[in-house]
Amino acid sequence: MRIDTLTRQLLRRAWDDEISDGDRLLLEQAATMIDRLARRCLRVSQELERVEFLKEEGREHDSGL
Repeated sequence: MRIDTLTRQLLRRAWDDEISDGDRLLLEQAATMIDRLARRCLRVSQELERVEFLKEEGREHDSGL
């Protein structure tokens, strides 16, 4: 399942009438955390690709991680 699909489903479920306010807050926080983790993973992946490219080129790298 894609991350954006998962977060949309969590948010949709959070606004279901049967969900308590406490559970709604937890679902919204989970969706936010998943989105942030996905963005961080993408940045790390891009940095790793950059480092691998520089290694192949024989250059040093300056990792911002």
